[in-house]
Amino acid sequence: MINRRNIRSKVMQELYALLTEKEATRQADPERSVRRLFTNLENIYKLYVLLLNLPVEIRRREANLLELRKKKHLKTPEDLHPDTHLLDNRIGQLLEQNRQLEKETARYGLQHIWAGEPELVRHLLDRVKASEPYKQYVRIKNPDFKADKLFALDAYKNVIAPSEKLHGFLENMEINWADDIAIANTMVMKTLDRFSPNDTADKPLSPLFKSEDDREFGRNLLLHTYQNRDELSEIIAGKVKNWDFNRLSQVDKILLMMGLAEMLYFPTIPPTVSINEYVEIAKEFSTPKSNKFINGILDSAYKDLLSQNRIHKVSETPKN
Repeated sequence: MINRRNIRSKVMQELYALLTEKEATRQADPERSVRRLFTNLENIYKLYVLLLNLPVEIRRREANLLELRKKKHLKTPEDLHPDTHLLDNRIGQLLEQNRQLEKETARYGLQHIWAGEPELVRHLLDRVKASEPYKQYVRIKNPDFKADKLFALDAYKNVIAPSEKLHGFLENMEINWADDIAIANTMVMKTLDRFSPNDTADKPLSPLFKSEDDREFGRNLLLHTYQNRDELSEIIAGKVKNWDFNRLSQVDKILLMMGLAEMLYFPTIPPTVSINEYVEIAKEFSTPKSNKFINGILDSAYKDLLSQNRIHKVSETPKN
């Protein structure tokens, strides 16, 4: 599922687009940005479903190759006694049988994507079979469920997910997926890791959001930040005495405004959580020194707002 840091990152990108639109056209539609935010988050889930289908298609490709071997007139010992570890792997079987995966695949219209890319699937199959995880796996004569899962996780993480050909294909298919591959891969890994020996075809997949609260968090964060941007900008300007506020990078300004919005308008999120989250996001999306800068400004602004009795948090399980 998508966590709140992922949601914050997507909100930051939407606010960047929204504020750029306003500067360029003097018009902006925050509700349209909310719709676009949810479309982009839904697109991550679509990628997750597509990637979950990839081990299934690799397994099917292996099954087809083994069938072709059976039809050869001159069979080698390997043709007569092929290795069936990939076909017998119970994680692969559970994925192929999973009813929700089948349903979500149809909902997004992804049924024929991998079947239409035989060269890429064969490339990934060859990579898997040439990999060290596979070599170790086939040495186990009768692998148990734990060994099946360990191989499935190792092969996906270290062989399939890093493939440059796979990344190139996905980025050509959906331009925004270049930023989303890491998130979707993490979701796939967590799904594989949750399989257990007693699972059936009705095993549920990961949901898009952990809860409805997380969905609303994205919407509210975008709207609160945008609608209160003038006040939030004024607070920031008062803290950057040695800087011209207008010279701050747009990304840094947006991250600072979002951090302040969480302090002021989200009573269940501890300020320390907000500060830490935006420091981490800055490391990924802004300049090398931005994380320290953002940490200092948000920490100082929090102390001022607290002394002014403008911070009102409730005592309950912290939400991050």
